[in-house]
Amino acid sequence: MSSVLILNGSPRKNGATASLMNALIEGARQGGNEVREDCITSMGIKPCIGCDSCLRTHAGCVQKDEGMATIYDDVLWADVVVFWGTITGQRKVVFDRLFALGNQIGWQSLQKQCTLLMTARGSDYTMALDFYGILTKFLGWTDLGTVLGAGKEEEAQAIGTSIH
Repeated sequence: MSSVLILNGSPRKNGATASLMNALIEGARQGGNEVREDCITSMGIKPCIGCDSCLRTHAGCVQKDEGMATIYDDVLWADVVVFWGTITGQRKVVFDRLFALGNQIGWQSLQKQCTLLMTARGSDYTMALDFYGILTKFLGWTDLGTVLGAGKEEEAQAIGTSIH
C-alpha cells in the first residue's frame, strides 16, 4: 500500500481536470492505497521571501504558515505526489517553499514518485510539461506518467491502479 497526495492547484474545483483526478483516486483506492488532497488555492500559503535562511541554517522555512505546514507534513507522508492542473501561481509558491524542506531534511529523504494530470483550453501542454520535467529532475522524483487532456479518465485510472 502507498500513500498518495493530491496537490490540487486548480482554482476550479469541478473543472475538467477534476474528472481525471477522481479517476486516478478511484484506481489508487482500488489498489488499497490511501489518498489525501491538499487544495492549495485556499490554504493561505505565503510566497518565498528569498531570505536564504533555509539554505544557510537547514532549519526549514522562517515563515510559519499553517497551510505550508500541512503540505510539509503531507509531502513527508506521501509516497506518490499527484500534481493536478496547470502550473498555477499558487502551485509555484508551494514548489518554491518545498526547497526549504529539502534543505532541512536532505534531498535524498524527499524522494517521491509523481504524476501530472491536467486539461487546458487548447492542446499545447509544452510549458506545463517543461516545468514538470524540470521540477521532477531537480527533486529527483520518479515520473509515473502524465495524463493530458479531457476525456482520458481510463488513462488516469490506470496510473492510479499502477501505484503500489
